[in-house]
Amino acid sequence: MKKRVKKKFLVFRSKKGISLVELIVGIVILVMVFTSTLTAMTNGYTDTIFNADTNRHAVEGGSLNEIIMQSAIKQNFYDQDALEDYFIGSGKDPNKDDSNAIHAAAKALSPDIQYVAYENFPQTGTDAPETQYTVHFSASSTVTNGMKTYTVKGYEIQTYVVGVRGGLFNTSFIAYEKQS
Repeated sequence: MKKRVKKKFLVFRSKKGISLVELIVGIVILVMVFTSTLTAMTNGYTDTIFNADTNRHAVEGGSLNEIIMQSAIKQNFYDQDALEDYFIGSGKDPNKDDSNAIHAAAKALSPDIQYVAYENFPQTGTDAPETQYTVHFSASSTVTNGMKTYTVKGYEIQTYVVGVRGGLFNTSFIAYEKQS
């Protein structure tokens, strides 16, 4: 009986080691685990960076839109003609007009912001500003009160901020004081 047990122990105590195939299979499994772990970590980090940048630009655009809207409300534009005259009347360019309080408020938050005409908004390309806004002078919105629907005339402030994943838009509607 002792001889049989000794023979079994000899089999298990073989000094042969591992074969080359076993070594290669072990290395391949280790590389696959390492690669998948590294890929997951890299993708998670990249998504975090992209999301942080997108959130930063979204907040910037929302803040710009809010600042421009609040400044426009303080001007008390009673109709479309008053707004157009203030903004672009007599060939005015809001980007160069120091008396334009709306543009000055926008520049206080984002010094590189540019006004772009509504027809050309947003400007894209290599020369386009990364932060821009426009005013749609003849916008309207519908309001429902019970069974009645009303059309409210006003203007829209639109901002566009370029982020890593493209441009982010924000829009605010402001009613004119004078409604027909």
